[in-house]
Amino acid sequence: MATMRINIDLGSSNAGVTLKTRENANIEFRLAQTGDIDALCEIENQSFENDRLNRRAFKRFVGSETARLIVAHDGGDLVGYGLVIFRRNVALARLYSMAVAPQRCGQGIGRLLLAQAEECSLDFGAPILRLEVSQNNKTAISLFRAAGYKEFALYPDYYPDHSDALRMERVLVPDTLRLPSPIHFYHQTLPFTCGPASLMMAMNALDPSVEMDRNLEVSLWREATTVFMTSGHGGCGPLGLALAAYKRGFDVEVFSSRDGPLFVDTVRKAKNREVVELVHYDFARQAQEAGIPITTGAFGIAEIEQRTQQGQMALVLISQYRIYGDKIPHWVVVSGFDDRFVYVSDPDIGDDHEPFTGSDCVSVPILRHEFDLMARYGRDKLQASVFIGKKAG
Repeated sequence: MATMRINIDLGSSNAGVTLKTRENANIEFRLAQTGDIDALCEIENQSFENDRLNRRAFKRFVGSETARLIVAHDGGDLVGYGLVIFRRNVALARLYSMAVAPQRCGQGIGRLLLAQAEECSLDFGAPILRLEVSQNNKTAISLFRAAGYKEFALYPDYYPDHSDALRMERVLVPDTLRLPSPIHFYHQTLPFTCGPASLMMAMNALDPSVEMDRNLEVSLWREATTVFMTSGHGGCGPLGLALAAYKRGFDVEVFSSRDGPLFVDTVRKAKNREVVELVHYDFARQAQEAGIPITTGAFGIAEIEQRTQQGQMALVLISQYRIYGDKIPHWVVVSGFDDRFVYVSDPDIGDDHEPFTGSDCVSVPILRHEFDLMARYGRDKLQASVFIGKKAG
């Protein structure tokens, strides 16, 4: 990702279509067009020494449904740009890159671009804007702090020069949000380990001595997997995840809208379906012997919120369709609620071609009604949650 490199003054903070800088030039803002790509590449090459956005990347962001590429121009000259990216149905945006032509630095253009990026975020329905900035970039850090951005994490060895990235965010409508404390993030390293990765984050939030690494991730998957899914390696069901947490001394409770094996109808081969059923009923027997409470039937956000208020961490099965467009079941961990949003930490940071990092996935705000729709998978509106509590004693 391109380093945030903004050499500007701390002048005007007003946002609009046409604004004046300290030099009294009329700066206009609009969304980028294909004809801007040459000028964008020139600014990029002048502003960054490595890890630059190339022509292909700029072309992809022009007109993208999940990005806003804003350009600032003075007359016929393009003098800067800001790039904001979004995730579907997630109330959070990311300022991915921003640059001002070197000859125009110090004129307040960077601050105006930032204001335009914030307006785009609000227009998209994302009241939180996050970014990463090099700890060595004191000018940009000063800009963001002055604009109300708060530091919430550090990303070690983030840039090609091995410098650390400071993670910052601003709540653009602060009176309507009460942000929860973020949990420590762990991203799944395999396509089928969202359940174990979510469980690791939940256990670590309750007991910081739990070390989150690949050894534990794979061990949890081996314990909790249902063996077969639609294709390839299997994912994990609620009973398997609950048993894995129980064996490590945590209190657990399971909610499921279905009494019986999950996902079995998506397994094509009869012999494979038999294996899924065998695993499920063995998990059910173990859960009964362990005294793990299992509630069967439909449930909603109220039940999840009630248990999080009691100090439990909630693993919730969602459909990725409303985020990525894929009809795939996926586990996330809920880290908090407020009047408008459910805050979710998602172990999936996206495919390699998507410019997302952990900062886009930690305590992500999702509108309550939207999350309620996400937390129902498939035609049968399958629901499943695993609640993890502190170790007894």
